[in-house]
Amino acid sequence: MTLMGSPGSGRPAADSGRSARVAVEWDGRSMTYGQLEAAVAVVAERLAAAGVARASVLVMGPLSPGYLVGLLAAWRAGAVPVPVDAGLTAQQYAWLEERACPAAVISHDATPADQYRGAACDVAEVVVDSATGAVLLESVPPAVRRARRLHGPDAGYVIPTSGSTGEPKAIVGSRRGLDVFLDWFRGEFRLAASDRVAAVTRVNFDPSLRELLGVLGAGGVLSLPPVDAQLDLAALAGHLVDSDPTAVFLVPSVAARLAGEPRLAAAGLPGLRLVFFAGEVLGRRVVEQWAAVAPGAEIVNLYGQTEATLAQLFRRDVQRLDGGDARSIPVGVPRPGVEVALRDVDETGVGEVLVTSAAPALGLLRAGTGDRHRTEPFPVPLPTGDLGRRAGDGALVIVGRSGNDLKFGGRRVSFQPLIDDIEALPGVRQCVAVDHGGPHLFVATVAGEAPAEETLRAAVHDLGRRRGLPRFTLHVRGDLPMLRSGKVDRRALLASLDRVAVAASEGPAGHEVERQLHALLGTDEATPGLVDAGVSSLEMLAAMSAVHRVHGVRLTVAEAFRLRDVPSLAREIERRRRPAGSVGAGPGRRAVRPAADRYPLSSRQLAYLWICMSDGNANWCNISREIPVARRLSGAALAEALRPLFDRHDVLGLALTADWKQQTWTAPADLSCAVRVVDTDAETEAPAFRGRVQAVRAALVSELIDPEVAPPIRVALVRGSNGGSVVLVAHHLFVDGLGLDVLAQELRAVLSGRGLEPVADGDDGGYRAFCLATARKEEPGEAAVYWRKLLDGVTQVELPEAGGSDGAQGELLSLPLGVVCTRQVHAAAQEWGVSAFAVVLAGFERAVAAVFGLDRPPVIVMSQNRGESDAAVVGNFTTSLIVRGPGVPSLRDNVGTMARQLADGTRYGDWEFDQRVAELGLGGTDRFPLSTVLFNQRPMPRDLRARDLGDWRPRALGRALRYQLQGELQMSGPEMVMTYYYRRGIAGDGVIGRVHRGLVRVLCTGGEASRD
Repeated sequence: MTLMGSPGSGRPAADSGRSARVAVEWDGRSMTYGQLEAAVAVVAERLAAAGVARASVLVMGPLSPGYLVGLLAAWRAGAVPVPVDAGLTAQQYAWLEERACPAAVISHDATPADQYRGAACDVAEVVVDSATGAVLLESVPPAVRRARRLHGPDAGYVIPTSGSTGEPKAIVGSRRGLDVFLDWFRGEFRLAASDRVAAVTRVNFDPSLRELLGVLGAGGVLSLPPVDAQLDLAALAGHLVDSDPTAVFLVPSVAARLAGEPRLAAAGLPGLRLVFFAGEVLGRRVVEQWAAVAPGAEIVNLYGQTEATLAQLFRRDVQRLDGGDARSIPVGVPRPGVEVALRDVDETGVGEVLVTSAAPALGLLRAGTGDRHRTEPFPVPLPTGDLGRRAGDGALVIVGRSGNDLKFGGRRVSFQPLIDDIEALPGVRQCVAVDHGGPHLFVATVAGEAPAEETLRAAVHDLGRRRGLPRFTLHVRGDLPMLRSGKVDRRALLASLDRVAVAASEGPAGHEVERQLHALLGTDEATPGLVDAGVSSLEMLAAMSAVHRVHGVRLTVAEAFRLRDVPSLAREIERRRRPAGSVGAGPGRRAVRPAADRYPLSSRQLAYLWICMSDGNANWCNISREIPVARRLSGAALAEALRPLFDRHDVLGLALTADWKQQTWTAPADLSCAVRVVDTDAETEAPAFRGRVQAVRAALVSELIDPEVAPPIRVALVRGSNGGSVVLVAHHLFVDGLGLDVLAQELRAVLSGRGLEPVADGDDGGYRAFCLATARKEEPGEAAVYWRKLLDGVTQVELPEAGGSDGAQGELLSLPLGVVCTRQVHAAAQEWGVSAFAVVLAGFERAVAAVFGLDRPPVIVMSQNRGESDAAVVGNFTTSLIVRGPGVPSLRDNVGTMARQLADGTRYGDWEFDQRVAELGLGGTDRFPLSTVLFNQRPMPRDLRARDLGDWRPRALGRALRYQLQGELQMSGPEMVMTYYYRRGIAGDGVIGRVHRGLVRVLCTGGEASRD
């Protein structure tokens, strides 16, 4: 078996056992060659059906088995893959999409949404599982777009590049050239099935192709790094040690830092036989470091240009070279089919390096016309911009990198020899030169090892004088900004010089409100817009609540999103803010102190009792969270960790009176919660452990929590051999989903030894105060007028449901939206001045209406309305809003209608859901009254990926549901995943998948969802 259809895939293996051998390892899992082949075949079939032959396909990183499946599938389908990964700006991503004009996008559930900018509209997307390559979502536009094709069969891939300072460009690689290189590479270095490569290169750099395909074509094992390990040297060093590789590919500047990582330095890499360096000038210091890390390895220096297909020159066994008269290591001799020459050679023998390849890249991808791409061939020979000379044995030595060569008085001056001298000084990590109205040298030092700055400066300038170089400005820093490739970000260095000049001319800025908003919303000065940064409506609600408390300014969520960005929002707050000195209780705030014994039920709790507990207590009132723990705990330690939660959150002391008309409160010192402990011998990553946790969670949720006894929570501890998981269950009458998230986060912090932030949850700010402030008002007022008009003519909405004893039992299923759909949502929200939540809600309503054949079905939207309560206070703040679409095809019209209804519903929320429904006479049902279709959102911690937000397999909830279908939008910054909670009785005929595909279709096209 071989990965036929991919360049350089090698010849079929002679042994029939290759299919069962491990091909890829990642995240504690492995994939055999047979499994890889099967996954590639499925995705390739989907791509072929989308008509991608000779068209470009964006294959989105980061590196994972899912990425590898997408890359190989694109080749098998006859497409030209365009690897896309972190490191480009938003403008560069958009430029690449527009220039590539792709026929399709292949992403996976670890692909960040901001890597796709939406410049390529109406494009098909296939979303795969990052760990297995299994197809999770296939989004096909109503009409297949007319993609541009690359002329001729030799176009193999497109590599986006920008260099450290240049404009973006895209290089069309040669399929034949890649084949020729890989065949030579495997033969020259005798790669075999026994080899293991620890991959570290970002996928949008062409060296990743030799890293991935070289070992797979030889039948070896490819070990992939954790997501974004390239940004964490400790994680990258751990990946190298854990992989136990026989071969690695490194950039010298990254390698120099890795060699000093404690774990790698201590463990070494005893099994390593080949270390390949490329991408930068290799210095002798790095060679010495890696000869110590891997004393049995051969160190190989590779040199090449993307334009000439990967490496064109190589020098083996550089660890055996003596010092000679240069610190730079020779890049050696050309591989077969490559010629190298020097031009404009000076009296020292130094000239510019020219490369001629028998199988070069095809050229630069230029703007095409019609259905054809245009490729501009490279000149022959290819000027590299590097300076080199011939050594005595004829090997080429690079004496200067273009980045460290500056022009003065019409002549080129190389700072590379000086940089080599500086990097040899004690305590110096790295040095680079840039031109900014004259030469500037940036020196990065090692903390605790560098001499005093004055001493270092004197030494550097003395070295410069000895080299006879022009005067330069020296900047000593603790670290230098890095590109995702591991190279120094020269553009950022230049920008830092500009910022210093601007700051000197303008003086300190005083945008205090803007800084406060960034802190509240988790954004920064680089955030282009509120929606683009992934600010959820619930995060905005909490932020606007804080703004009101601090500045006395009331802004609704809708008003805030209409302002579109943080500076505009800050200016509006400044315009409206109250006079200085008036900070205190906001207008209309009721100062209340809890009584000593009994408390009324809040209006929210009364509504919940009427909706969900009219027939008594039930397990559908239970909600749960899982909290992973990295160590084995005792039940007593977990019980003790709960005590800070009892002290912080007065809601945990509340319980119903016997008649369920009021609440009693128990002081924290008198509260306790038994811990159920379940032991298993399995490791926490093992499927057996995960199955045990889910079984315990389902069992704990299925048991009733007595609302007349405090605290209203239950806890179980599942212990594995190397850690465990805590299952936390709460009664929804007292704790809503966001409140349970707070409890889970705080419990995780206590168990890990971290301190907890103070919380405004005392006598004046806790949930008891909220209950006193929101006691039920019986008079309807103007709120009733609004709701009567909106709900005129509404009857009970229920979905078709199959019978059976377990039809009411609940399940959940999470499904990705994909980067194309996510970007469309953000773009629409930004353009229309609404939240992403409103956009997805409108799409969900249209999808449900189409799949079930409903006309303007009312959707119950679970929303938070905290009044004056702080965002950290735990309780049941959930209110049930009701929205109805206008019944028109346009998504924009639906979004506008629902955004207004969400704002008005919050404004008129004091006439609660149970009061509205009771007046309609729709309370006599054993299901959720008015409509069994619900929608809500759940903001998650930032910096998560889609794979962290959901499990793509159905999971039993362990309880019955009163509603039939609830869509939940999970958000982590700009990332979005849809989770569906549903009764088993409606789930036949792939209903949930049909609803989700309909949702994606509406969001991507802005029109109707089909019933497919």
